[in-house]
Amino acid sequence: MTGITFTVEIADDEAAARLAGMVDRMTRPIGFYKGVGEYLTEVAIPRNFKAEASPDGTPWARLRSATIKRREKRGQTPLTILRSNSGTSQNLSASIISQSSETGVEVGSPLPYAAIHQFGAAQGQFGAFMGKDKLGRDHFHHLPWGDIPARPYLGLSGEDEAEIIRIAEDWIEAEQ
Repeated sequence: MTGITFTVEIADDEAAARLAGMVDRMTRPIGFYKGVGEYLTEVAIPRNFKAEASPDGTPWARLRSATIKRREKRGQTPLTILRSNSGTSQNLSASIISQSSETGVEVGSPLPYAAIHQFGAAQGQFGAFMGKDKLGRDHFHHLPWGDIPARPYLGLSGEDEAEIIRIAEDWIEAEQ
């Protein structure tokens, strides 16, 4: 998967050891990992986008006035953060997918700008290029053109960790 994926560990050592023990007892852990991927892509991550907050509940940076003006001019309201209002396929929140195997699950987005929104980027961090403005004049552009604040949407909350333990318990029960 290009774009961004994330690796997480259960923060609570006791819960992490319990989960590792459960995974060791699984005959076919791919079913468990599929369940985790479905939970994250259908419940946890959409919750972050709806709340416009990171998994730990920290609110995302608000939109800048220039972004608000540009969106209003285009008729793109309501003004949501990290979600397209234009109905395009380049919608970050709709791009989150999971890929499961017998050894784990990857969750992320294949969009090339997904990591920038997760981690943020400084103006000019990716260099610059010469382009043309609306009047056809040469114009120097930083990449990105301005600072982009980090707005983490991938990760686990304490609630998510507890749900992953429950998914593991359900999978072990289903295998028996």
